[in-house]
Amino acid sequence: MSQYFTFKGINSLDMGVVMLKAPSIYKPTKKVNEIEIAGRNGILHEDTNAYENYTKEAECHVTDRSKIDDICAWLNGYGEVTFSSEPDKVYKAFIKNQIPFNNILVNLNDFLVQFDCFPFKYSVNHADEEMSLTTGTTIYNQGTVYSEPVITIYGEGNITLTINDEDYSITGIDGYVTINSEIQEVYKDSINKNNSFLALDFPKFQVGANTISWTGNVERVETQPNWRWL
Repeated sequence: MSQYFTFKGINSLDMGVVMLKAPSIYKPTKKVNEIEIAGRNGILHEDTNAYENYTKEAECHVTDRSKIDDICAWLNGYGEVTFSSEPDKVYKAFIKNQIPFNNILVNLNDFLVQFDCFPFKYSVNHADEEMSLTTGTTIYNQGTVYSEPVITIYGEGNITLTINDEDYSITGIDGYVTINSEIQEVYKDSINKNNSFLALDFPKFQVGANTISWTGNVERVETQPNWRWL
């Protein structure tokens, strides 16, 4: 079977594009601060607990040249990409290179797509990972790195969410509020609620077991855990 990738929900084979060579699998580079101390040999490295983007290159071949205009419009901008070499994982990516479609027009049907990928890969079934909790419990992070969940709390008034002994207090909940750790925003629909969030950091689920509980008038807590892998 031909190799392929899926970008923005569209399979490359349906666009007449075969992947000749799948991208290599890399571990992203950690972001570190280099610290030089006068009179001391060497350089110290401060771990920021964050990672750099990296590029995944897919070597491709056009089998249907009549779809070049459609391919050009499709392979553009941001989207989620899955490769047939890793069918259970999805990357968040941006196509960074100018694809030389003029070469295809002169019968050079091979081209390269460069995906500028966010550091982590996610489960293709991440939409099915959502959990609805009505009581405190233990959640197990199935990935290989901490996750940044999206947590929606349904309730009224002031509540405190506790994850792994870390408290996250929110004031004035009216119906529900969402804490989005990935983009570091608190909101209700399109209304910003950052001022109601009384915590220095956003919740994370560490690898392995994570305890979650809450105090206050809470009906339920829904979480999209966003398990991810390096």
